Amino acid sequence: MAVLPKYQLKELFEAGDLITQSTLDNFIEASYNPTLVAGSNVVLTKVSTPSGDTITISSTGGGGAPIIAGPGIEITDVGSDKKISIDLDASQTNLIINGSNKLTFAGTHVEQEGSAVGTYKTFNFVGVDVLAEDSGTPGKVNVYVPRPTFASHFNTTDGTTNGIVSETLESSRKNVRISSPTDEVSGTPFKTGGWAGFTRSAYNNTTTALNTFATAQQVTGFSADPTGDANIEVTVYDANGVDVLDQFNTGVLYQDGTHTSSGNEIGINISQYATDTSKNKAKVTVDVKMSSIFSNAGRSGGRYFVKVVMNTDTVSDGGGVYTYIQSDVFWDINDLGGYPSIPQINGSVSIVESSDLIKIKTKHLSGVEYYIEDSEFMIDVTNIDNLNANTQGRSLSDGYNFLAEGDDYGLDVPIQQKAWANTIGNFIGWDNLWDVQGIAFDYDEWEITNSNYRFRNTDAKIESQVFDPWNSGSVVSSPGKPILVDTYGITSNKLTERFDDENQRLERTGSYTSFDSLLTLTGSGLTNQTISTLTPGPFCQAAVVGGSLIRPDRFFADNGDSPAYGTIISDLSQAVNPYKPNKSGNNPNYSTAAYQVPATFHRLFEVSPSNQNRPISSFELTFSGSYPGGSVYASLVSNDLRIYVRKLAATVSSNIGYNAIPHSLHNSGSFSGSYQDPPAVIDDNTQSQCRTTTSPSSVIAGSFGSSPALNGFYIEVQIHNSNIRIDGISAKIIFSSGSPATESGGSI
Repeated sequence: MAVLPKYQLKELFEAGDLITQSTLDNFIEASYNPTLVAGSNVVLTKVSTPSGDTITISSTGGGGAPIIAGPGIEITDVGSDKKISIDLDASQTNLIINGSNKLTFAGTHVEQEGSAVGTYKTFNFVGVDVLAEDSGTPGKVNVYVPRPTFASHFNTTDGTTNGIVSETLESSRKNVRISSPTDEVSGTPFKTGGWAGFTRSAYNNTTTALNTFATAQQVTGFSADPTGDANIEVTVYDANGVDVLDQFNTGVLYQDGTHTSSGNEIGINISQYATDTSKNKAKVTVDVKMSSIFSNAGRSGGRYFVKVVMNTDTVSDGGGVYTYIQSDVFWDINDLGGYPSIPQINGSVSIVESSDLIKIKTKHLSGVEYYIEDSEFMIDVTNIDNLNANTQGRSLSDGYNFLAEGDDYGLDVPIQQKAWANTIGNFIGWDNLWDVQGIAFDYDEWEITNSNYRFRNTDAKIESQVFDPWNSGSVVSSPGKPILVDTYGITSNKLTERFDDENQRLERTGSYTSFDSLLTLTGSGLTNQTISTLTPGPFCQAAVVGGSLIRPDRFFADNGDSPAYGTIISDLSQAVNPYKPNKSGNNPNYSTAAYQVPATFHRLFEVSPSNQNRPISSFELTFSGSYPGGSVYASLVSNDLRIYVRKLAATVSSNIGYNAIPHSLHNSGSFSGSYQDPPAVIDDNTQSQCRTTTSPSSVIAGSFGSSPALNGFYIEVQIHNSNIRIDGISAKIIFSSGSPATESGGSI
């Protein structure tokens, strides 16, 4: 029978098909051959022992497949062995047998323009004009000579382009003071991360709060196809710089397109995608809508910053990480009560003179009291609202946010204060909270500092205004008040009269005496003035007002160094609302009939001590002001203005001083060449006339003829036309002989 394989026998046995002794004997006989036959090159050795035979199989060589030589391989017999040799090309020296009889790689031979440099296993490419770069294919390197021109990486300038990220919000950032939220921990209504009460970077816009970050030009490192891994991740951090308000990753970037977060809060636009030698480049623009992000967080703005990370493609760019981190910034949503929140004075603005009489500084001119420099006032501003929402400052900075101006009062140094760091006054009810309301400002020592300033009117006011960094509140004014301010000092001297003061003014009441500016001007019943048939009287004393000499009933207004000659305010007493200051009692009423008569003024023009007792032959008086007929000459000729002259002393005549019979510069006639001293008739064209000027001019000359004066002369000015206003008189003294020939007053 045929011999079956053992596994089939086993299967038959287990199946019960081999169950008889006979079949088992047959199986044994068929399965085992007692004869072991040696094959080629095999020797069998049998050793019999009591326990059985042992057969040893030995190989005598040969047998199996022969070893066949191939190209470059040589096989030779060495006794019973075979020797395999590698036949190296003798012309190459890269693969060599080293000193240890081992095959090794010597390296690559390098020559420089035919001259040997050396043999090297490793190449290190050095220099800006060469680049060795992994090709991405195993075992292959790309070497670029010259170095390829790659675009810069994101937010760098390490290549040929400007990859720096710019923030469009940057120009909107301003350094302002940050207000305090209701609750910093919960962010009600915002978080500051410790910025409350400090000046920090902030911005304000409507409701978008759009932050845009863009590379100036294309940047490299993008993937070539969807199998790459270049991506950009944007993270918005909360005020503490740790917690994340929002985050978005683009996925693989390999072409132009816009990638947007699920809520449209973050958008990343890739444009100008192009091949960049062995890489890929594009321009990056990131838009972050902070309004949506803060709204999602239940906030009204606050402090935050944005981080943008570009991970470059691993295959083409080595998987580099390039980052832009926005500096922290505070978004002021500025919507307290609606957008925009504007600080306002919803109360009142008021000013009164100091309650301390010592601090009310005044002077008198022609019986009228005026505030002068250093006089102090008290200011109150009430119900200032929305001053802190949500930042503080003025004009896009942390500058003063409270302003008060008092130009009408001569308070030319305005009050400019920061509510959080005031140096004068008090902000009552202020704290740093974003929604503080009802603040008041109080200051009791506001001084007049404007020198050479005047104000005379019924509508003096101060103005106040409040600010936040983004908006200005409305200007609120105090109610108009009647006040008188004159801060001019003494400008008159021995030969000049500017009518800023009454320092040289004289009274003619039985003798020449100093004029008392405190006293109300004498009206109508005034005696001891020069009277003639031409000028019978009655008279009143002229008023010095605002640098002018006028009839008192023509007392005119001034709106702050802006004379209003046509606005008459001669009743300064006003029982209901009297003009201030009235520290010395109410100011006078010069509007009555008693002051609607010719007005007089007296003074002496006197030479300096060095020119005492030098004979004065003549003089000139230069006038400024306003005169009917167009010139002072015309007013003198028409007798609307009458000026009498009395010598202080004389070389010969006794017609001097208070009792002298005066000569005149008025009347239609002129100096006859004969000076009668004393004149027999006052206001006589031939006897008393001393004017030598014969044509219209602002300079009126006079002569003492053959009777020179000494040391100076008195003038008596009579204003017979209410429209005359004299703004200044300057005298020039002309001596009979010697040097100097003249002595003059100053300009007017």
